[in-house]
Amino acid sequence: MSIQVSTQPHGSAVRLLKRGVVGTLLGFVLMCLTSVAIATQVVGEVTLTIGKSKIERSTQEAEPQKGGSVQEGDVIRTSDNGHVHIRFIDGARVSVRPNSVFRIHEFKYSPADPASSVVRLSLDSGEARSISGAAAQAAKDRFRLNTPLVAIGVKGTDFVTQVAKDVIRVTVNQGAIVMAPFDSACKAESLGVCTTSRAKELTAEMLGQALVYRLGSADPSLQNIGKSGQSDASRVLQLDRQSREGAERPLASETESKNPLNAVAATKLIWGRWGGAIPGDNLTIPFLEAFKGNEVTVGDGYYFLFREPSKLNVLPTLTTKVDFGLKNSSAYYRNAANEMQPASVQSGTLGVDFASKTFTTNLNLTAQGTGVQSFSQSGTLNPGTGIFLSNGSTAAGSVAGAVTLDARQAGFLFRAPIGAGTFSGATLWGR
Repeated sequence: MSIQVSTQPHGSAVRLLKRGVVGTLLGFVLMCLTSVAIATQVVGEVTLTIGKSKIERSTQEAEPQKGGSVQEGDVIRTSDNGHVHIRFIDGARVSVRPNSVFRIHEFKYSPADPASSVVRLSLDSGEARSISGAAAQAAKDRFRLNTPLVAIGVKGTDFVTQVAKDVIRVTVNQGAIVMAPFDSACKAESLGVCTTSRAKELTAEMLGQALVYRLGSADPSLQNIGKSGQSDASRVLQLDRQSREGAERPLASETESKNPLNAVAATKLIWGRWGGAIPGDNLTIPFLEAFKGNEVTVGDGYYFLFREPSKLNVLPTLTTKVDFGLKNSSAYYRNAANEMQPASVQSGTLGVDFASKTFTTNLNLTAQGTGVQSFSQSGTLNPGTGIFLSNGSTAAGSVAGAVTLDARQAGFLFRAPIGAGTFSGATLWGR
């Protein structure tokens, strides 16, 4: 009797085994790719960028672009004139202001289960405004903004954080925050509000107050930053209402020259502000109102200069020197202790030489205890855009502004380090 052994079943088994191995390997590869995709999940987008900034991602870096994505692990670095706005997937918004370093360590959010959200951010230096989204609203105990010295937890909030070398300062526009210095009971890797005895709360109802922590201090403390008063608050609300309704009549309590709404109707340059009005500011209107139908030229985080769009640009054809007169201004002074106080522009000059594409300006500035201080800058004008910038080191101060494309108006913001403090502000000029 002969025995025949067929190799066909064995070959089929081998092929099946191979298919199984390949399938397993493909599944493993897909699982790894899925893990990588999750690790680099888009968590928001850039909605506005001004000046020079960069986003560092892994070993790469690039300039942020409007509409570009932000991801977990991204580091946003802004320059002297850099400003980046981010809108996260839960509706949260962050404004990273000049000379700042902002990190997105972790951002987990699911609309189906917002209570399981995790948000871990940090501001290493500079200034940022944060407006809570659905994640922080639903999971306050899983939100944390760290700074080098303190942890900040929220209770449904719109707040501004400023980080200097040895001072942290927070102001609240809406809601409340809790600040606590790092120690054995309040650690950077934790989430939520630190409930130690050193923790201090700041609410929006505590008008005119900031919460400040200085290196070496036992606890954070409240700092009086000045109150606008009920009349100022009422005037701002009325300005907002008039803007929305399209009203053109001036407020009874304001002169024509000081009413920002009249300035919008009568001029082609509009100063918008990000956040509530600082004491003494009668130049700006709310950012979103200034943004309507206009284009932004320069900004520094509080002041933004908007210009009505125009198809006609006469600047490249001009060959004369034009002297502008100061029409309005807004300014504040930040002293060595990082305390902000009202300031004013007493007088000034601005000359633009369209032939050489250069400008020069001089301002006389004053605040309580400073006396009158002189600040001068010069720089170059781009006739294609109408934007002008100061030359030289920013350590000596800076100017950034724009002229209307018909050369009839100009405006610029300035930063003037003088003595142990710094003047900052915005100006509006006319021919």
